[in-house]
Amino acid sequence: MRTFAALAATTAAATAVLAGTPTAGAERLHTVSPGDDIVTTAADGDQQCTLGYTFTNPAGRTYGITAGHCNSHRSSSVTDRTTGAIGHFVLTVGNPDEPLDDDYGLIDFGASRSVPVMYGMPVTGISAPTSTTTVCHDGIRTAVACGALHDRLVGTQFTTSGMPRSIPGDSGGPVWQPSRTGATVIGIWLGEHIEPDGPRYGRFTGLTDVLADIANYAALTSTNA
Repeated sequence: MRTFAALAATTAAATAVLAGTPTAGAERLHTVSPGDDIVTTAADGDQQCTLGYTFTNPAGRTYGITAGHCNSHRSSSVTDRTTGAIGHFVLTVGNPDEPLDDDYGLIDFGASRSVPVMYGMPVTGISAPTSTTTVCHDGIRTAVACGALHDRLVGTQFTTSGMPRSIPGDSGGPVWQPSRTGATVIGIWLGEHIEPDGPRYGRFTGLTDVLADIANYAALTSTNA
């Protein structure tokens, strides 16, 4: 079970490295950012998705988060087609037969540099969703779409309303809430949820929950660094 202290420490670490100063020579490296176009390469085919969140851990290694079902073919590599960065999945969580289960993937981009900017808009932080602010998501097929937080669907998943239909390729992209100074990333886009009686909603998983789960893999806390 997660504790509030553990979640707070993980979130603080991820936020701190998000705003960190690039190391010497970083300008020669590829970059990765939320909203980038990524493709996973596997023996049985490629899969196109969107990168949802990026960060560099205290040891200087850069990671990206996307939807777990973006690695359904168990890829050998991931290419950021926006910048040319190359990485690989180090953690994939998801069950294609149970879309309401946890669904996220962690990509190791090595020495690439995380740039906290989406479409020129700075990523100013991360948080849990709030119902009082507009919710937006970005996908490589739909581009930016905004609506409202509808409800908590189940576990760490939430639904949105008032957005156009999600298109394959949008999965894994950033979900955020705008502020006066930029964007607060709140989740990773998963696609749609359709109720038995017909209503269609957008669907995403909460970013703070994902960061708490991946802390050991990404060495986000001092005890795991």
